[in-house]
Order: sequence, then C-alpha cells, then structure tokens
Amino acid sequence: MKVDAKSDVYSFGVVALEVMMGKHPGDFISSLMLSASTSSSSPIGHNTLLKDVLDQRLPPPKNKLADGVAHVAKVVFACLQTDPHYRPTMLLKLLFWQ
Repeated sequence: MKVDAKSDVYSFGVVALEVMMGKHPGDFISSLMLSASTSSSSPIGHNTLLKDVLDQRLPPPKNKLADGVAHVAKVVFACLQTDPHYRPTMLLKLLFWQ
C-alpha cells in the first residue's frame, strides 16, 4: 500500500463514516469493498441507502438538513473508492466545507 495524500482522503472517509454511523464502520466498509469488487461498474456506496448508514439512535434528518447529509454521504463514499485515482483531493474537501 502506497501512503500518500489519497491515503489521507480514504482515512478521512472512514472517520466521517464512523461519525455518521455512530459506530465503527469496519464490517460495513468490508461489505462495500466486497460488493465493489463483484460489480466494477458501480461506484462504492452507489446502491447504499442513506437510512442504513445513519446512526439509528438519532431521528432521521428532514428537509434541507437531509439534503446536506446526503451530500456529505456522497463525499464520504467518494473518499472510500477502492482505486485512489477516483478519490477526491483534500483541497476539494476543504472547498466543500467552506
């Protein structure tokens, strides 16, 4: 494994997913990687329902908040892409959060 900026992007995605889920996402990420390896045409998280990712202890977000959470989930799944070339850069992430 090559350690570089794209590794940091992946790590950011794992931590962000852990915050969204309210628990360690290890098994979830493993299942994502397995499904991505069996269907190379679909990006990671493409067939994942947002309700299955969010912390079940919290009420589901509504309206504009739900839109924002969905956007963050898209960024998180982009960070978790198996091929580092398909991951966004940290610069894009910083621009997203401003």
